[in-house]
Formats: sequence, C-alpha cells, structure tokens
Amino acid sequence: MLNSLAIFWDFAQLHYALLNAANNGNPSRIPTAMPQPEVIDVACLLQYFDELGRVVSNRAYADWRPLGNYGEVLGESAIDLTQVFPNKLGNPVVNRRLTADVIDYLQSADAATNILLIGGGSEYRQLRQIVHDKGGKLFGLGVEAASDDFWIESCDEFYFYHRLGCKKLYSGGIADLNIDLQQGRTLLTVAMNQLSRYYGTEWIQQVRIKPAIIRQEPGFDEGLLGYEAFSHFLRDQSDLLERRHREGEQEPEYRLVGSATTGPEVVRQPAPEQLASFYLRVAGQQGIRMPDPVIMWEGIDVYAGFLADDISFGSFSEIDQECLQLLREDFPNLSMTEVKKVRQVLFKCFLFRPSVDDTIGFHEEVQGLEDIEDRYFQLMLARIGNNIDEPLDYTALSLALTGNPDQADRLQALDNEEE
Repeated sequence: MLNSLAIFWDFAQLHYALLNAANNGNPSRIPTAMPQPEVIDVACLLQYFDELGRVVSNRAYADWRPLGNYGEVLGESAIDLTQVFPNKLGNPVVNRRLTADVIDYLQSADAATNILLIGGGSEYRQLRQIVHDKGGKLFGLGVEAASDDFWIESCDEFYFYHRLGCKKLYSGGIADLNIDLQQGRTLLTVAMNQLSRYYGTEWIQQVRIKPAIIRQEPGFDEGLLGYEAFSHFLRDQSDLLERRHREGEQEPEYRLVGSATTGPEVVRQPAPEQLASFYLRVAGQQGIRMPDPVIMWEGIDVYAGFLADDISFGSFSEIDQECLQLLREDFPNLSMTEVKKVRQVLFKCFLFRPSVDDTIGFHEEVQGLEDIEDRYFQLMLARIGNNIDEPLDYTALSLALTGNPDQADRLQALDNEEE
C-alpha cells in the first residue's frame, strides 16, 4: 500500500474514451455539447484508490456543463472539481491546466510521493521526469484501446479501467438520442426560401440563416446533429447549398441550388410557447428588455395603483424602490434589475409626462389600468408585429406579454384597430 497518493483526473478524456468503447470502439456520435450519459463508475474507482494507498489529494478537470449526470456521485465524493472552459475552437484544453497544477502541487512541502493520473495520454509524458525528480512515482489509469504505448511506458505502473472490475454503466444506446439530420435539412430549406422572399435575393448571409431556423424550431441545435459549429453544418449540405465569400465581406453567403428553391414548402407551426419565446427575442432585438412576462403584467397593476392614488415621484429611483417593495409581496426573491425593466418598458409606452416641479407623474391621457395595458400592448404589437414576416399568433403573443393566453382576443382587436 502506498504511503500517500495524489490523484489528478483528466475526467473528460476518460469519459469519452469509455463512451467510444461502449460504441464498439467507434467514435461516439453523441455531440459533446449534449448532456452526457454516465459511463465512469466513479464509486468503483474511489474504492480501488482507497485500497491502493492513502489518498491525500483528489482533483478532477473537465468542462462540467454537459457532465451533469455525474452530479450525484461526484457530490458525495471528496473530489475537487476544476472547470476548464473550451478554447476558441470549442475544445477544453485540460492537459495544460492539469500539468501546471501537478507541477505546482509538487512544489508544496507536504506533497504526496506518488501521483496517479487518470485518463490522458502522451501529452502528459513530461510529468514522469518531474515526478521522479521529486523522488516519487507516476501511475496512470486509462482505457486499454485508447491508451497509447508511449504513455503506458512513461508510467511506473499503469492500470486498465476494464480490468478493475468496475460496472459497465452505459451500453451505447445511440438510437435513443433521436438525431434527425433530415429534419435539420428540411428546416434549412424552408428558412432559405423564407429569407430569399423577405430580402429579395437568393444569396443569404450566413448570420441570418440560423435565426430563421430557430424561428421554426426553437430547439434546433447543430450539436444535436453531430456538428461542432453551425458553419460546419452548412458546409456539409453541399447538395442543397452553394457558398460564396466575396472579397471585403466578413460573412459568407449561401443560396439554394437546383430544384430546392422550387420544391413544396412545408412549414411546421411552432407551439405557442415556442413562438412566445421567439417574440420576446424579436422584442429584445428592437431594444425592449423584457422582464419575465408575469412580472411585467403584475408590474402594470402596481403602476395602475400609483395612478389611482395620484402619486408622483421625485425620481425614477423612487419609483423602482416602491415598485420593488410591492412586487416582493408576491415575488420575495425579485431583483431590482427586473423591476427596472418594468419601468423601462413603460417609459417606452409614453406613460410618463414631462417633469413638472421636478416630479415624475403620468400623462393626462392615461386614466387607469386599461389605458396602461393598451399602451403596453400597442408598443409590443408595433415592435414585434412590424419586424416579422408572418402573421402574428395572438395566443403566443399573449403568453409572451403577460404569461397567460387569455389576452389573445384583446391583442387581435387592438392590432386590427391599428390597421
């Protein structure tokens, strides 16, 4: 049994090596951005380490965001988790951070004499000499099919995961992911047709294409189709798209080729909840920073109370403080940021009159709650309805503006009045 042992996990590398092993040794098609299945038997390894030696330090490195399925077992263990974010190419460079931390650890007076590195490969080979210079030994643990000979030989001892008797937690059910490339291609074709009609040109800038797809299917993510970037998805559809990149232009452009522009267009109507999210994004693009719709709708009631009580304020800060106090009766954890958004939206509705005697009050035309609501609806009908190509779905718009579908008829009536 070892006197002392410091463990450093290249957790993500071990995870993906086991994931590939579960897929009969072939690269897994589960996109790295998706929630990952639990494949490492962490509890088994921890038990083995306790038998191997006295563990004095235990650190694991990964981009933990897609590895949430390990949350329970890691939360119950004494492992220090270090977040490593992806670089510009989308890859978390764990080995640099881990190597630097091992070197730094070995400088401490009470450092363990033995280092166990889990996962990894020959990119860590420099550690052998560094560990030996400190009078220690370097141990490695990896997946047999994924561990290169040079790395294995660089370690004083090497352990293969599948020989430790740990459970096989995942059997590689790729079909369960329901990855549908054809659906993505259909969404792309529809989006290109819509954009071509809207802009009056067959050549569409790349930056415009993904938002048009998300408008049809808010859950679209090229990662679900196996692509690391949207540009990779577009380039791979060469039978559907032509690409050009003109000199001096930052963005490449694409157009549909062959009969793709003339084929029948099948548009899937998104659910009202999905459209509501889209409408709020459109409003944001038009400078409307919306709070949660339910907060906004309750905030209008608060302002109607100010109007009914004929209250004027010395500053917008006073209005925000009073509104926050009243809204927190129903929403105890409400932040001042959300309250300010309520006031900023109402300001754009021309709710407030010009300052009189250094006070802030309401326009004389605003007589009550219904007037405030109408001004709010008219603002949002203009900012959203005038900036989309298709007819408004008033049920979805009601959800976006109030959190409830019951204002749909009223919104439609107001919109018809404007027309």
